[in-house]
Amino acid sequence: MLVLIAVGVAVFIGIRSERARQAHYMWSNYKDRLASMRGLRMKETMNAVLGVCALIAVVVIVTGIGG
Repeated sequence: MLVLIAVGVAVFIGIRSERARQAHYMWSNYKDRLASMRGLRMKETMNAVLGVCALIAVVVIVTGIGG
């Protein structure tokens, strides 16, 4: 009887530790994806800003607005 209790406790602890490991793995992947998306968005934003600045520069040069 004592052996069955010990086996039950061992299985319970094993299941809980496996769930904790999976939760940690999923959280790490989530954080990595967020960091990656944040970097991609920053890069896209900078490309858009540079594109707008280049467009303004071309308009200023072509129309002679600048002086």
